Amino acid sequence: MTDTLVNLRDIRFVLYEMLNVETLTAYDYFADHSRETFDTVLDAAYQLAREVCWPAYAEMDRIGATYDAGSKTTRVPEAMHKIWRACKDGGWHGETAPTALGGQQFPATVAAATALIFNAANTAANMYVGGASGAAGLINSFGNEMLKKAYLEKLYGGQWGGTMCLTEPQAGSSLSDVKTTAVKATGGDYYLLTGTKCFISSGDHDLTENIVHPVLARLPDAPLGVKGISLFIVPKYRINADGSVGELNDVTTAGIEHKLGLRGNATATLSFGDNGDCRGWLLGEANRGLPYMFQLMNHARINTGLQATSLASNAYQHALQYARERLQSRRISEKNPATPQVPIIKHADVRRMLLEQKAITEGLFALLAYAAFLGDTERCSPDGAKRMRAIDILDLLTPVCKAYGSEAAYDSIVLAIQCYGGYGFSEEFPLAQMLRDCKVFPIYEGTNGIQAMDLLGRKVVMKGGEAFKALLAEISKTVDTAAPLDATKDMAGKLAAALTEVADTTAHLGGIAMGGDIDAYMAAATPYLRMFSRLVISWLFLWQSVIAEQALAAGAGEADQRYYRGKLATARFYINNELPFLHATAQVLQSDERTALDFDEAWF
Repeated sequence: MTDTLVNLRDIRFVLYEMLNVETLTAYDYFADHSRETFDTVLDAAYQLAREVCWPAYAEMDRIGATYDAGSKTTRVPEAMHKIWRACKDGGWHGETAPTALGGQQFPATVAAATALIFNAANTAANMYVGGASGAAGLINSFGNEMLKKAYLEKLYGGQWGGTMCLTEPQAGSSLSDVKTTAVKATGGDYYLLTGTKCFISSGDHDLTENIVHPVLARLPDAPLGVKGISLFIVPKYRINADGSVGELNDVTTAGIEHKLGLRGNATATLSFGDNGDCRGWLLGEANRGLPYMFQLMNHARINTGLQATSLASNAYQHALQYARERLQSRRISEKNPATPQVPIIKHADVRRMLLEQKAITEGLFALLAYAAFLGDTERCSPDGAKRMRAIDILDLLTPVCKAYGSEAAYDSIVLAIQCYGGYGFSEEFPLAQMLRDCKVFPIYEGTNGIQAMDLLGRKVVMKGGEAFKALLAEISKTVDTAAPLDATKDMAGKLAAALTEVADTTAHLGGIAMGGDIDAYMAAATPYLRMFSRLVISWLFLWQSVIAEQALAAGAGEADQRYYRGKLATARFYINNELPFLHATAQVLQSDERTALDFDEAWF
């Protein structure tokens, strides 16, 4: 097993050379930070991940969360208690929270880097921590002073846990069919909730004295569909007037899922109001619950891409070390069987698999960190036009982060296992667990098919296509910068051709939608997302390549030269090997291929 979880050199390149994250400290909100504090938090995160989270990775999978049907209680592995205490003591629950609430007020861009580290070490464990901060973020954004006073410091401080309760057995991803109800209590400031939620990550555990559930539910007079959903804060235990934990709030754990992966995280089915006395407090305005919840859902979608990328990054580091140490066969040109065997990294196909993993993981992290940087810009920039541009591009890229991030990362782990040969198929090495853990990411937080429909059906066309045009303009700027440089002009030309191809394909599909064939339009969503995603990742690699070439021209030191030359080669590999799939997909999408739609159900 490798000592390396992720490539810290690449993380620092993305933060400091590509995104210039230090410029965020010019905003008042981040003014107390500097390159020094960012480096400190990266080092602290890596130490905690390496020394506390990673050693528990296999143990948490082996033991798993356990449920006692008699007492209806859930326990997590003892190692998770140690991780929770370490995160609580280190202030990691409130990494991006305001200092006024006990947080550290770091930029989301820096938090994306620490999330990569923590999830690489133990993503099931990190989900418990993320649940608490996610619930707190909703209350901080939309709650009244009573809710903020009651919950925020304890959630951000790691004293209480948190969840996100959307899915119901009969509804799945169709939130318009949510049936959980909320009725205003007579003479109280609360509502009485009744219903069932399933697949709730961190839904029950024994880590904290209380768990706070943001719950989507309907009021009696609510309109049908998604416009009739409200959001309520429902604690597992009621809160006494002095802030202490009181009696059970009629929230019952009906069971936990027996999962393929992420077994250390309790995924629960929760029953609200079995005894008619589950109390919840309305968050914000009635019937606006889904727009509120989308703050957390969009963050969760980006974080899903981070979770997947983190696992793929760790798997790549394992495959890289194994390929350097595993002796097998000889170079293909060596005919003498008496010569010593060579490390498998010398073999062409293994090198191809390793380079593909390197390209996927580095490209995805660049995407996810850029998305976080857009979020920081949206939050803090005093320039209204700059903020709006950041919002638009972030909206457009969110489904790419989630869907392409989770798909490409899974494929990368498959390649890592392949590097191990037969040993990759055993549980002796951690890659089998990584593959199992990663499989849920294309499924949850809105399946990747839903993300594709969101991209093509809503994001590309929103504001009359202005967000789409804004992103294409950013890509064009990078192409113009790269085109005059000898090291990048070939890549720039290929990206320019791909940019035109995507624009033409988008216009062609738009014509289908305008013609009224919405089914055919949406049938193109998934291949469109894959095409669009390759354009975005190729752009980010070209952006990085310009920086690397300029650093080499400026006389970088020997170690940095190796890194920059590797970055240029990785970019060339992705653009030369992955970008051509974009053109093949565009050809299919522009051919009006519709076999899946016309295929008779009796033929299946």
